[in-house]
Amino acid sequence: MNIARWMPGVGTLATYKASFLPRDLAAGLTLGAVMVPVGLAYGELAGLPLAGLYGSMLPLLAYALFGSSRQLIVGPDTAMAALVAVVVVPLAPGDPGRLALLAAGLGVMVGLLCLLGGVLRLGFIANFLSKPVIVGFMHGLALVIVVAQLPKVLGLKSDGETTLEQVVSLLHRLADTNFISLAIGAGTFATILLCRRFTPRVPGAVLALAASGLAVVLLGLDKQGVAVVGRIPTGLPGLSLPVPTLADFEALLPVAFVAALLSFSDTVVTARAFAARNRYRIDPNQELLAIGAANLVSGLSQGLPISASDSRTAVAEAAGGRTQVTSAIAAVVVAAVMLWLAGFLYYLPSAALGGLLIASAWGLCDTAEFRRLWRFRGISLAGALVTMAGVVALGVMEGILIGVVFSLVLLLRALAFPPDAVLGRTPGGSWHDTAHRPDAVPVPGLLVYRFSAPLFFANCMLFRDRITALIETSPTSVLAVVVDGGAIHDVDLMGCETLAELEQELRERGIRLAFGNLRDRVKRDIERGLDLGPENDDITFPSVADAVAAVRPA
Repeated sequence: MNIARWMPGVGTLATYKASFLPRDLAAGLTLGAVMVPVGLAYGELAGLPLAGLYGSMLPLLAYALFGSSRQLIVGPDTAMAALVAVVVVPLAPGDPGRLALLAAGLGVMVGLLCLLGGVLRLGFIANFLSKPVIVGFMHGLALVIVVAQLPKVLGLKSDGETTLEQVVSLLHRLADTNFISLAIGAGTFATILLCRRFTPRVPGAVLALAASGLAVVLLGLDKQGVAVVGRIPTGLPGLSLPVPTLADFEALLPVAFVAALLSFSDTVVTARAFAARNRYRIDPNQELLAIGAANLVSGLSQGLPISASDSRTAVAEAAGGRTQVTSAIAAVVVAAVMLWLAGFLYYLPSAALGGLLIASAWGLCDTAEFRRLWRFRGISLAGALVTMAGVVALGVMEGILIGVVFSLVLLLRALAFPPDAVLGRTPGGSWHDTAHRPDAVPVPGLLVYRFSAPLFFANCMLFRDRITALIETSPTSVLAVVVDGGAIHDVDLMGCETLAELEQELRERGIRLAFGNLRDRVKRDIERGLDLGPENDDITFPSVADAVAAVRPA
């Protein structure tokens, strides 16, 4: 029971039925056939072809044991490979061995961070990346990937460190385009999208790459300027602990935090979607442990950092997979290819892998999300666009940081300038916003005010100034102020000090201050902050009506 709690996959095996095996076997074989070219493509994107394949074996087994989702498939994905390509590759210019060490080290660091988060029950951090930041990041990342893969598809070389510089370089060399490579890349892209749209059970990536490789062999396209993958070493990865230097560790740590957050967020979103469709629930904290274990073993086996894959999960589900056994079979298929069939990958054209990655980038895009953000709130769209522009113009890390800072500024602005209202009494005796209820009438000599936010250092002066202004502009002389505290769910020391100053100021003017509908903890904080004595212990009341009855002018 205890083992099954920490390793749900063991519980699945304990209750596994023989009737499940045919469907899981078929799904695993299909998934393994997809993961070989996809893993190779993501490895190419990161500058480490083998690392993409190594990350498609042991991590699947680790997640199958520790994950709470019965269907989720993990492995190298677009975001993780792009992070390595954009952030880690510049740390090891022209040194494949150092790049492999840093990429594996990043995977281990991501794994340890996720494992620590799982032990500390930090599953709630999946909500820390706001929707606009995620939308902007994904679309910006898609543009970065497309620009990075266009040289392979066009048969060109490009220069430049930033995406904009690479675009300029490509534009200057378009006249040298290899149209055979372009046809291969465009055909791969179209085949994958058409299969995804009309025949989701058919693995479009496998079909397109097999056809393009066959064309290279039969037509001798490699002798006509079409670049191919070339020889891939056979064999399985060994297990070793990558030990980066202290300087490398400091450089990788912020990348690891971002990668861990993205990997976990993507895993939870995808796992929840498939769990809801199949009527079961996942445990976010268990998912942290699972994705942490998967990243850890990926790094130890020289693989790329990994995340969930909605496309490969959909392939497995469409092929009939229903349990974690599907992942285990797919890992065995990838291992078999690495041991005995790696030679068949020699003639895969680089343009086809570029087309596959561009198709993956296309899958990251959803323009409907921009429309949703605009309809919901224009400033949300601005956050997505700012993040996307930052990713494209400055870099992945910088773009995410800009988006997060933008979101925090919007959050602080919302808290610093929260909605408020003057309340009036309805014929039924309840109190409502006079701006939205025509039958809510203010009581002469009484100001009933609602403040809809926690009262803290960023907005307490606004609270005080707003009440003072309402008193000054009231058509009748105000003799008492009642604050509806139902929406004030917290108060800090500066907020209490401001309330004390306001209470004293109003008392000197002959105006009484009272609070109604306060939460117990906030009530205690306010009473302590105002340092109420026995003669003033009736400043807080259970409801607005009670407060009004106590302070209402005769």
